[in-house]
Amino acid sequence: MELAVDIEKGSAVPIYAQLSEQIRLLIRRGALSPGDSMPTVRSLAVELGVNANTVARVYRDLQRAGLLRLERGVGTFVAENGGGRAVGEKDFRSIARKATELIDLGRRAGLRVGELTQLVETLWKENANVEG
Repeated sequence: MELAVDIEKGSAVPIYAQLSEQIRLLIRRGALSPGDSMPTVRSLAVELGVNANTVARVYRDLQRAGLLRLERGVGTFVAENGGGRAVGEKDFRSIARKATELIDLGRRAGLRVGELTQLVETLWKENANVEG
C-alpha cells in the first residue's frame, strides 16, 4: 500500500512531524479508514527515502495515541475508533480554501512557512485557552 504523503527533507519541520501529521490528516479526512492496512515500516521508509527508525517512531506514537493498532506478525492497521470523526469532504474543502487564503496573505506579507505555522499554532493554543 502506498500512502499519499509528501516529505520535504529540506523543510524546517522535522521529517518525523511531517509524517505523523500527514498520517493523522489522512485518517481525519477519511482517506485512511478504520481497519485499513498500513505499509510496513521498512517499505514506507524506502518509499519516502527516510530512516526506518523514523517511521517506526511515528507508528509507535500513533499507536499510543490510539490511531493505529499493531497486530504482531500480521501488520499495522488504522484503529477502529482512532482520530475522532472524519472531517467531511465539504468541510475539508472549506478549510483548505481558507488555508490557501491565509498562505497567500502570509506570502504577500513576507512571512516564511515556519513563521506562518508558528502564528497558527500560537493562535490555536490561545483560542483553546479561551474556550477551555
